[in-house]
Amino acid sequence: MQSQASGPGPGRAPAKRKQRRPAGRGATEGGDDDDERRRKVRGLLRDFLEQQLRLDVQRQEVMERQARERLFFEEQWRQSMQRMERERLVLERAWMEREEQRRMREEARAERRDQLLTTLLTSLLHGDL
Repeated sequence: MQSQASGPGPGRAPAKRKQRRPAGRGATEGGDDDDERRRKVRGLLRDFLEQQLRLDVQRQEVMERQARERLFFEEQWRQSMQRMERERLVLERAWMEREEQRRMREEARAERRDQLLTTLLTSLLHGDL
Protein backbone atom coordinates (compact mmCIF):
# COMPACT_ATOMS: atom_id res chain seq x y z
CA MET A 1 0.00 0.00 0.00
CA GLN A 2 1.19 3.55 -0.52
CA SER A 3 2.84 5.58 2.18
CA GLN A 4 2.22 8.88 0.38
CA ALA A 5 -0.86 10.91 1.13
CA SER A 6 -3.49 10.88 -1.57
CA GLY A 7 -3.58 13.91 -3.82
CA PRO A 8 -0.73 16.18 -4.83
CA GLY A 9 1.30 17.81 -2.13
CA PRO A 10 2.68 21.34 -2.39
CA GLY A 11 4.83 21.52 -5.47
CA ARG A 12 4.48 17.79 -6.33
CA ALA A 13 2.73 16.02 -9.12
CA PRO A 14 0.29 13.21 -8.21
CA ALA A 15 2.06 9.93 -7.50
CA LYS A 16 1.43 7.05 -9.86
CA ARG A 17 1.22 3.46 -8.69
CA LYS A 18 3.58 2.19 -11.34
CA GLN A 19 6.38 4.31 -9.91
CA ARG A 20 6.13 2.40 -6.61
CA ARG A 21 6.67 -1.06 -8.15
CA PRO A 22 10.06 -2.68 -7.82
CA ALA A 23 12.14 -2.63 -10.95
CA GLY A 24 12.37 -5.71 -13.16
CA ARG A 25 8.69 -6.63 -13.32
CA GLY A 26 6.57 -6.45 -16.39
CA ALA A 27 3.21 -4.70 -16.71
CA THR A 28 1.22 -7.94 -16.68
CA GLU A 29 3.07 -9.28 -13.67
CA GLY A 30 2.43 -6.03 -11.77
CA GLY A 31 -1.22 -6.16 -12.75
CA ASP A 32 -1.39 -9.70 -11.42
CA ASP A 33 0.04 -8.50 -8.10
CA ASP A 34 -2.61 -5.79 -7.91
CA ASP A 35 -5.33 -8.31 -8.71
CA GLU A 36 -3.93 -10.68 -6.10
CA ARG A 37 -3.89 -7.88 -3.50
CA ARG A 38 -7.46 -6.95 -4.38
CA ARG A 39 -8.54 -10.58 -4.04
CA LYS A 40 -6.83 -10.83 -0.67
CA VAL A 41 -8.40 -7.59 0.55
CA ARG A 42 -11.80 -8.71 -0.70
CA GLY A 43 -11.28 -12.07 0.97
CA LEU A 44 -10.34 -10.37 4.23
CA LEU A 45 -13.34 -8.07 4.01
CA ARG A 46 -15.63 -10.99 3.22
CA ASP A 47 -14.21 -12.96 6.17
CA PHE A 48 -14.61 -9.93 8.41
CA LEU A 49 -18.23 -9.39 7.33
CA GLU A 50 -19.02 -13.08 7.77
CA GLN A 51 -17.51 -12.97 11.24
CA GLN A 52 -19.57 -9.86 12.05
CA LEU A 53 -22.70 -11.60 10.81
CA ARG A 54 -21.91 -14.65 12.97
CA LEU A 55 -21.34 -12.38 15.96
CA ASP A 56 -24.61 -10.55 15.27
CA VAL A 57 -26.46 -13.87 15.07
CA GLN A 58 -24.84 -15.01 18.33
CA ARG A 59 -25.73 -11.70 20.02
CA GLN A 60 -29.30 -12.01 18.79
CA GLU A 61 -29.52 -15.60 20.08
CA VAL A 62 -28.14 -14.54 23.46
CA MET A 63 -30.61 -11.67 23.67
CA GLU A 64 -33.50 -13.96 22.74
CA ARG A 65 -32.38 -16.55 25.31
CA GLN A 66 -32.11 -13.85 27.98
CA ALA A 67 -35.56 -12.55 27.05
CA ARG A 68 -37.00 -16.08 27.35
CA GLU A 69 -35.28 -16.55 30.72
CA ARG A 70 -36.56 -13.17 31.92
CA LEU A 71 -40.11 -14.08 30.87
CA PHE A 72 -39.76 -17.47 32.59
CA PHE A 73 -38.57 -15.87 35.84
CA GLU A 74 -41.27 -13.19 35.64
CA GLU A 75 -43.89 -15.91 35.23
CA GLN A 76 -42.40 -17.85 38.16
CA TRP A 77 -42.47 -14.68 40.27
CA ARG A 78 -46.07 -13.94 39.25
CA GLN A 79 -47.16 -17.48 40.14
CA SER A 80 -45.32 -17.24 43.46
CA MET A 81 -47.06 -13.94 44.26
CA GLN A 82 -50.45 -15.41 43.34
CA ARG A 83 -49.80 -18.44 45.55
CA MET A 84 -48.75 -16.20 48.44
CA GLU A 85 -51.87 -14.04 47.94
CA ARG A 86 -54.09 -17.15 48.05
CA GLU A 87 -52.33 -18.32 51.22
CA ARG A 88 -52.76 -14.86 52.75
CA LEU A 89 -56.48 -14.91 51.93
CA VAL A 90 -56.88 -18.38 53.47
CA LEU A 91 -55.06 -17.28 56.62
CA GLU A 92 -57.07 -14.06 56.80
CA ARG A 93 -60.33 -15.98 56.39
CA ALA A 94 -59.31 -18.42 59.15
CA TRP A 95 -58.38 -15.51 61.42
CA MET A 96 -61.73 -13.81 60.74
CA GLU A 97 -63.58 -17.04 61.57
CA ARG A 98 -61.64 -17.45 64.82
CA GLU A 99 -62.28 -13.81 65.66
CA GLU A 100 -66.01 -14.26 64.97
CA GLN A 101 -66.11 -17.37 67.20
CA ARG A 102 -64.31 -15.45 69.96
CA ARG A 103 -66.86 -12.61 69.71
CA MET A 104 -69.73 -15.10 69.82
CA ARG A 105 -68.26 -16.76 72.94
CA GLU A 106 -67.74 -13.35 74.52
CA GLU A 107 -71.34 -12.34 73.75
CA ALA A 108 -72.62 -15.65 75.17
CA ARG A 109 -70.58 -15.04 78.35
CA ALA A 110 -71.92 -11.51 78.59
CA GLU A 111 -75.50 -12.75 78.19
CA ARG A 112 -74.99 -15.44 80.89
CA ARG A 113 -73.42 -12.83 83.17
CA ASP A 114 -76.33 -10.45 82.54
CA GLN A 115 -78.84 -13.24 83.25
CA LEU A 116 -77.02 -14.15 86.45
CA LEU A 117 -76.92 -10.52 87.59
CA THR A 118 -80.59 -10.09 86.72
CA THR A 119 -81.45 -13.25 88.66
CA LEU A 120 -79.40 -12.10 91.65
CA LEU A 121 -80.93 -8.62 91.62
CA THR A 122 -84.41 -10.08 91.28
CA SER A 123 -83.74 -12.43 94.18
CA LEU A 124 -82.43 -9.55 96.30
CA LEU A 125 -85.41 -7.38 95.48
CA HIS A 126 -87.87 -10.15 96.35
CA GLY A 127 -85.97 -11.05 99.47
CA ASP A 128 -85.29 -14.60 98.45
CA LEU A 129 -81.77 -14.44 99.70
